[in-house]
Amino acid sequence: MDAEADAPATVRLAFPPEARLLGTLRLVVGIVARKAGMGEEGIEDLKVAVSETCAVAVGDLNRAGLADSIEVDLVEAVDRFGIEVRDRAPAVPANPAAEGEVDDRELGLALVGALVDDLKTSTLQDGGNRTSFWLRREPLETGGLGLSPPDPQETRGLADPDLPPPLT
Repeated sequence: MDAEADAPATVRLAFPPEARLLGTLRLVVGIVARKAGMGEEGIEDLKVAVSETCAVAVGDLNRAGLADSIEVDLVEAVDRFGIEVRDRAPAVPANPAAEGEVDDRELGLALVGALVDDLKTSTLQDGGNRTSFWLRREPLETGGLGLSPPDPQETRGLADPDLPPPLT
């Protein structure tokens, strides 16, 4: 067996802490996850999870006045798809006066934890945060890449006359 064939494939992205770029990030995550064979529900969960994680990082970096890039790894393994987000935002000290209140990071991670199968957070050695999460791949539906075949009723009138009729 080829050792490289079993190694996870990784796409690495880096972007400045600008909220306007989160939509682009969601788009890229959707494309890569779809190519990796994730089903539509899993893709949507991953897009929400990565945008929530990155929105928290954007807010933390902006509050700290830092323009350090946020790094995102998209990792395709044999049976699952994972994302790791790293940022250099300093740890926010606990505010004893606000006891009982949940901060943005805790709330965001609670949402992410509800969407994914495995969530881990840690601090980076040189400061900052690492958040990684995985979602198990569901068996592919009949259309491959998690897509169902088109409904012939929906595509009526869209057929190209030069092509043979669709297989049913």
